[in-house]
Amino acid sequence: MSWLAMPAAPVALAFASGIAIAPWTHPDVAWTAWLASLAIAGALLLAGRTASAAAPLLAGVVAVGAVHGIEPPLPQDHIAHLELPRIARVDARLAAEPVRWAPDRLRLLIDVERVDDVPRSGRVQVAVYGVPPPLAKGQRIAAELSLYPATGLRNPGTFDYAESLGREGIRVTATARADRLKPVDDATPPWPARIKRRSLAAISLALPPASAALLAGLLLGERSDLPRELDDGFRRAGVYHVLAVSGFNVVLLAAAVLALCRLARVGRRAAAVVAIVVVTGFAAVVGPEPSVLRAVVMAVLVLAALLLEREASVTNSLALAALAILIVRPGDLRDPGFQLSFAATAGIVAAPMPRGVIAGAIAVSAAAQLAVLPIALTHFNQLSTIGVVANLAVVPLAGVATVAGLLAVGASFLSASAAQVGFDALWPVLLAIRGVVALAAAVPGAVVHLPAPPWVAIVCYAASLALGLVWWHLREKRPRVGRPSGAAALALQALAVAVAAWPALVPTDGRLRLVILDVGQGDAIVLEAPDGRVLLVDAGAGGPMRLDVGERVVAPFLWNRGHLRVAGAIVTHADADHAGGMRSIRRLFGIAGGLDADALARGPVWLGGAMLSSLGPWPGASGGASGPLRDPLLLGAAGRDVRDAADHGSVGSVVEEGSRHLAARSRRSRNDEAVVLRIEYGLVSFLLASDIEAAREHALVASGAPLAATVLKVGHHGSRTSSTPEFLEAVDPVIAVISVGPRNPYGHPDPGVLERLTAAGARVYRTDRDGAVIFETDGRTLRVTRWAARATERFCLDPEAIC
Repeated sequence: MSWLAMPAAPVALAFASGIAIAPWTHPDVAWTAWLASLAIAGALLLAGRTASAAAPLLAGVVAVGAVHGIEPPLPQDHIAHLELPRIARVDARLAAEPVRWAPDRLRLLIDVERVDDVPRSGRVQVAVYGVPPPLAKGQRIAAELSLYPATGLRNPGTFDYAESLGREGIRVTATARADRLKPVDDATPPWPARIKRRSLAAISLALPPASAALLAGLLLGERSDLPRELDDGFRRAGVYHVLAVSGFNVVLLAAAVLALCRLARVGRRAAAVVAIVVVTGFAAVVGPEPSVLRAVVMAVLVLAALLLEREASVTNSLALAALAILIVRPGDLRDPGFQLSFAATAGIVAAPMPRGVIAGAIAVSAAAQLAVLPIALTHFNQLSTIGVVANLAVVPLAGVATVAGLLAVGASFLSASAAQVGFDALWPVLLAIRGVVALAAAVPGAVVHLPAPPWVAIVCYAASLALGLVWWHLREKRPRVGRPSGAAALALQALAVAVAAWPALVPTDGRLRLVILDVGQGDAIVLEAPDGRVLLVDAGAGGPMRLDVGERVVAPFLWNRGHLRVAGAIVTHADADHAGGMRSIRRLFGIAGGLDADALARGPVWLGGAMLSSLGPWPGASGGASGPLRDPLLLGAAGRDVRDAADHGSVGSVVEEGSRHLAARSRRSRNDEAVVLRIEYGLVSFLLASDIEAAREHALVASGAPLAATVLKVGHHGSRTSSTPEFLEAVDPVIAVISVGPRNPYGHPDPGVLERLTAAGARVYRTDRDGAVIFETDGRTLRVTRWAARATERFCLDPEAIC
């Protein structure tokens, strides 16, 4: 049996399992397990029990994987050992091609050589503001950088940016102004970068912007210029995979090369060599994404079998590809791209395929969708309902576009006029792809958002798929095995659905939960009422040139808490760091109703035993609490659509109306006219002060409003113009929370504010240090969790309560 026919799948699974348990494994334990497994396997082999030796050998592979997956300590000269944050002069070499993510913003990946003339090591991701000189991979630069520890927004159920950077070996991030960054040499870009740049230039010159961006994604996986609406359309249609260079592209490329070699009467072995050179060169040009590496390794193995005139197993080629990637880059096991690529391919390889072109295409798409379902839900909370159908049209069109695009790009290196003919012929195909994607994305319910399944549900689901395959293959040959396997598959599938759905079905426990999310320099607060209704107060920043907190933070948090609908959403005022993310919340959730805006304007609203009230007066307003709420600040009136409600004068979209209504007011005026909310549940109360400043605080104190609160959400991110002594004396908080971004340019929180809060006897939490701050109360006791530290404290408000 040749090495290409080796049963590599069990070895790859064992090695991956070892990497998966590495974070909880001590190296000494792993090495001991490895030695023990070798000893047991050796004894069995000496005893002639060859088959029995497989299990301990695989256990040894698990141990090796665990050792390989344990992250080694950073070297002593690593830049992460410096006291950060700091500003320093850094000499480094570009580790990758620059990525432009906005007209005046660039992202660089650098390998550090010196910091302030002291030798250092480590990889740093740099955000450059402005337009620097032309840069290329391998070029040495000198720059003044603001260095920071690599952190991200820390919230339950949301993307862990720091962990993602850690997989790439990045422990430090930096910012730089373009005029403070200088190339040290004029290094010529390496040949892959030159080919990619020239290819992208040819595409952008020959096609309109949207079609050029689409073709760049299809051929080179370059999606940075893809219009937002087109990017969203591919995601909603369930066909985004065609924009990630993978086996689809590599197979077409290899097939095209082999076909051209056949036309040129090149022998099979020589053609295989040419194809291997081309696909490996293609991988160098596109970049080392997991899907690219997987496809290229598999293609090389299959082509090597053709070269050696051997038959290659697709299953073992897939396993060997996974093994090769994990040996070089063990961190890729946690990468969503790696998981999606290998799961989809494994699903296609393992699934039984019917005869017929259409039936086969449906089966391929369905197999891939079933295989990646738990992964897509875990990482993206997304289930495509239209993807199987959309793929029937998009994949063939994408295949035509890929082959024609490769030919046109190749021709551009020889003749611009010949390439233009090819691009002109290709343009209608690209328009057809965009049209199909737009139609599929517009189908109601094309995408369903669900909570990430727990690991028990994932295990049950995977086992059900495996048993389903056993049933399919043995249903006729060995029905006594096949039938029970089929029954077990159905039972496990039902169990997986039940376990995954349980968080959304479990009865409410009568507790109130309030979460102040870590959204950087902004506010986003989620209130889970004792009766299960969910109220959102602000949604953080948003907009085309900044992180959309509503989409990237608030929505995943809500989905993973099992909330698929929002009863109401209050935008306290129109500043972008409070209101910007609300457009995405409206798009992804809508406003389900259940919160009566008019009632809140008139007085307190009861939410399952919790009292929600807005506090006045507002400076310059004579209408009491009802006046300002007639401004378009409150969304979600009694189930009415916000646009219809806006016509009735009580509610509306802060993005579409509130910003226009308040645009002429000064920022300070807008801050002082923000909605202030008080929530009371038993002995526990919360005061959410939005961005109010001293004038509004003075007015609230003078009005005699019920300001006393257990928890104060500090006004205006801890600005020196807020949290006056008289206001803090009236509130008398036990706990104060400041929603603030790290490294913000405003100096928030102000040291004087921190001193005043401490003097008032408040325990201070900050989202820039503590991540999301989670409050949970039964009305008598209060539990506070700092998400970044995973630490929980308990406060007793009732002397008779047991804490």
